[in-house]
Amino acid sequence: MKSTTRWGWMVGLTLAVAGLSVAGLVLAAPPAAPKVSSFAPAKDVAGEIEKYVARLEEVVSSEAEYKDRGETQVPKDANTVVLLALAAGLHDEDVPCKSAAPAMLKAAREVAKAKGFEAAKTAVAGLRKAAESSGGDVSQLKWEKVADLPETMKAVPLVNNRLKRNIREKQFKKKAKDNSGDSATLAVIAQGSMADTSAAKTPEQEKQWYKFCEEMRENAAAVNKAVRKADLAATTKAVEVLTKSCDNCHEVFSPTAIGKADKAE
Repeated sequence: MKSTTRWGWMVGLTLAVAGLSVAGLVLAAPPAAPKVSSFAPAKDVAGEIEKYVARLEEVVSSEAEYKDRGETQVPKDANTVVLLALAAGLHDEDVPCKSAAPAMLKAAREVAKAKGFEAAKTAVAGLRKAAESSGGDVSQLKWEKVADLPETMKAVPLVNNRLKRNIREKQFKKKAKDNSGDSATLAVIAQGSMADTSAAKTPEQEKQWYKFCEEMRENAAAVNKAVRKADLAATTKAVEVLTKSCDNCHEVFSPTAIGKADKAE
């Protein structure tokens, strides 16, 4: 009887998984990721990690500061660091903080989960310590679901809006470093979000999600390349294309499905 029950359970599980596979909701894998250097240069990834860790330290510098903006900013910034750390660990170029990536990823996820000022302050201190660590094993890292999708999607319009402000003619040259970093961050978010198909309700939407993430990654990479060439016209055009690809995605995946975006930073 026990053997029969066990066999029946195994058969049932196999059929269930097979059914989900046919539906395209479980076993369908996202497209293979290109080299990280093709969409986010090592220098930008390292610089953005430092920038976001410093931003988090600033927001937990006092309880008043945290109460003012911490509850909304910390989850967005921490989840962005999660994906930037993953990109650093998987990078095909030499990133100074590469060996710290596993520890940073774990610590950033703790920051994202922290509730209240004291917990957030402690978690951010742990993230700084992780960022300064070394000797981590990056061999187990892969592009998989590691960040909170709604929070990363809330971060996207903030980064994109800042990018659009900073490519204005009077700002373009002096904001080159910021623009290069922001475009790389958007590309990393796109690649890092691809494995999370929770917003997709059908197999067709799952395919669309992969397509939109790929387009966002490649369009953000085009912005990055134009910025580094100091080509304002090309940068402006690339940002327009990037924004349009985001709008196309939102037509399918509504703010209700993927998290309502804040209007201002």
